Amino acid sequence: MSEDVEKLKKFSAQKIHEETHISLIHAQALLDENFEGMNSVQLKGFLSILEREYSLDLSELRDKANEYFQSNAPVEESVNLSRYLIKEKRNFTLLYIIFGIVVIAALTYFIIKSSEDVLYTIDNSVIESAKSNILEIQNDKNSSLPDENRSLNTQEVQELPEAAEAVESAELLESTKESELAEELKSVYEAESVESQNGDVEVQQVSFKIIPKSKVWLGYIDLKNYKRYQETLSGEFSLDPKKEWLLLFGHGYIDIEINGEIIKFSNPKNIIFSYINSELKEIDMEEFKRLNKGKGW
Repeated sequence: MSEDVEKLKKFSAQKIHEETHISLIHAQALLDENFEGMNSVQLKGFLSILEREYSLDLSELRDKANEYFQSNAPVEESVNLSRYLIKEKRNFTLLYIIFGIVVIAALTYFIIKSSEDVLYTIDNSVIESAKSNILEIQNDKNSSLPDENRSLNTQEVQELPEAAEAVESAELLESTKESELAEELKSVYEAESVESQNGDVEVQQVSFKIIPKSKVWLGYIDLKNYKRYQETLSGEFSLDPKKEWLLLFGHGYIDIEINGEIIKFSNPKNIIFSYINSELKEIDMEEFKRLNKGKGW
């Protein structure tokens, strides 16, 4: 056993919990080299916190953990494979059901369409015959009228195009005015929708990003349902800016971007934040517990 691992085991689980905020159960498990209740990502985060907090080299403990997870990996993979096969089988069943519904709908549509075509098929010869009879009646009626009644005054014929142009111009002017009024109302509506009731312009929150300067463990809690999540970050990580969060970092060498504005931090120890009402605030563990219903991480 390495000298640094022996130094670590001289600490109590309670002391480690108080100084690093690693849960008491996990702290005791690390001292007992019991990795059963942790995953590999979580364990690496804990070891990084302990190495930084106590200036230790825990490579030996990390190697033992890697051997444990490698020996237990095949069982987990087989379980995941069976779940994947069951899920794929369900997906294919759903596809068959959807395909059947589409086929039935298509057949129904073609049957109804064919029925409509039969119902609306009419003999065109009957229509043409009716038109011819109507034209003959109209010609006979017009031929019986005096010539003066069937002729238009020359002046009236000349005035007809001018009247038509006047009507067309009036309709075009009215249409143009309506279009201009619609555009003006649209502009006013869009301007009012951007302003708040107090007349201030509302700014939409568009981003909330974590940018670590080096690999860091992050634990975060959704304050709506108090669900806990954790990640080991080595690159940019985004959170929903519309939600409220509690954030716990393994170290403070990070940048945080909120709506394009970057806030820089440089702290070798763990650092805690609250993000409430779109406002980021650095807090202590006492405030963290108060916001988390009296619980630590």
